[in-house]
Amino acid sequence: MVKHGSILIALLVAPLAFGGSWTVCVTDGSALLTPPVRGAVTREFHSLMGGHGTGLAFDKCTKDGSRIHLVIKDEPPDGLEGVLGLARRNRDRIEPQLQVFYGSLVRYLGEPNSSEAVGRAVARVAAHEAAHFLEQQSHHCQRGLLQAMLSAYELLAADPVPFHFDPQCAPDASEGHAPETLAISAMP
Repeated sequence: MVKHGSILIALLVAPLAFGGSWTVCVTDGSALLTPPVRGAVTREFHSLMGGHGTGLAFDKCTKDGSRIHLVIKDEPPDGLEGVLGLARRNRDRIEPQLQVFYGSLVRYLGEPNSSEAVGRAVARVAAHEAAHFLEQQSHHCQRGLLQAMLSAYELLAADPVPFHFDPQCAPDASEGHAPETLAISAMP
């Protein structure tokens, strides 16, 4: 894991204490996601996170307290090459500010020609980061949605079963302490 300075606000209580319904507001300022990819992202994200009371909205965010802000960016920050998604910690809290790095993800996937496959991969990375926030779980798991590294096959596969979410999973033994930046990486 790579350390990165913490930013933004600290949350005072666990996210689930606010209730079971969250909106993930997606900002795609560079219009990296085409409408067909957005549709696929929405379907896959709902498939993975719908049971956890989390919806997805593109550029239609309200400013209430029950929102997570997901920014689609082309590239990760300097020093985080190979990172596909990012959540940040501030002290003991994971913040509701998440990122997915589209350019890095598409290069890693080998530039698949299917909007559905790209959307699935974007949604899986986004759901991974959202799960860190919703559960305030800073560790990664050996398997499932919160595993630290994902293969291109896992991100593209039509079967979502490997992406089950187990909030009680055992921490991945290869991780040290919880870093300030929670990054999902490509497998070498």
